[in-house]
Amino acid sequence: MQELVSRIKKERIQQKVTMEELSLKSGVSQKHISNIENGKAVPTVETLEKLAQVLGFDIALHLKVHKAAKGEKTKRGGG
Repeated sequence: MQELVSRIKKERIQQKVTMEELSLKSGVSQKHISNIENGKAVPTVETLEKLAQVLGFDIALHLKVHKAAKGEKTKRGGG
């Protein structure tokens, strides 16, 4: 989970999005975003999805790539 938080923070900084802007667009309070980025709060998956969506990436894809990089098998749906 920490890897995902780091990715969100990195994306926010690279895109020059302030915490205030991210807060307004995601509906997550600026204080909570700050606490998440600084390791003072553990976000829910729903919160991470909101933040990632504003920054333009899919957390499910990030998690799959991260698992693959660690050599873990991912479940694939049939069809």
